Amino acid sequence: MRRLRESYGTADRQFGEWFLPNLDGAPLVVLIHGGYWRPIYRLDIEEASAKALAQSGFAVWSIDYRTYESGWPATFEDVAAAIDYGIQRAPAHGVDATRKALCGHSAGGALAQWVTSRRRLPSDAPGANAQAPLFDLIVLSAPVACLTLASTDQLGSGAVDTLMGGRPEDVPERYAVCDPAHLTPDPGRRLILHGDADTDVPMSQSECIRDHLDDHGIDVELAILPGDDHYRILDPSSTVSLLRQQALADALALAR
Repeated sequence: MRRLRESYGTADRQFGEWFLPNLDGAPLVVLIHGGYWRPIYRLDIEEASAKALAQSGFAVWSIDYRTYESGWPATFEDVAAAIDYGIQRAPAHGVDATRKALCGHSAGGALAQWVTSRRRLPSDAPGANAQAPLFDLIVLSAPVACLTLASTDQLGSGAVDTLMGGRPEDVPERYAVCDPAHLTPDPGRRLILHGDADTDVPMSQSECIRDHLDDHGIDVELAILPGDDHYRILDPSSTVSLLRQQALADALALAR
């Protein structure tokens, strides 16, 4: 496995890391880390997962981004830019970006689902791009993907309000273009993973985004993991991680 860092912008957090298997033509998996958009959390929390996926034959682009201390809409702009950059750069690393998947955990799940609505955003919205990439599979692990509901429920001790610069009633125009539960999703299968022992993100978040996707005719599955807490997905040997890996292999036709 090869590992290297590349910047997609000039700010400190505008970079990502490649985890590349020792073969050409590997399919692409983009990882978006969580952490309630707080500056203390960085992409290194996904390191073990990125290594394991690369060792299994996936080319991984794990991204970092400016968090809520930079103010709205920096986080969204960075994630869109990082993904576009990674897909553009993939061929230079021998990666087959025609086969690609997107994985987001927790707050990263919100960003992953938002990314898959960029094509339908108003042209002046953060991250708007009518030609934004489509993904074969989007895996959302315990996602905070319904921002309005998360604000009402004060998840993460008000982390959503800090990210967005206010409550939905204060800045409705921001939630209108950044809350995945308000947006029209792109096609592509969704797999939502959530442990029933998760005390950090309630099951209502996964149920909310599942229902939203279902209403739009998206192929979506919510898999509930008995006994799993919020962090099991970060252990590459866990049942939930192996379930994700198999789903990625099936969706991306990973050669075995």
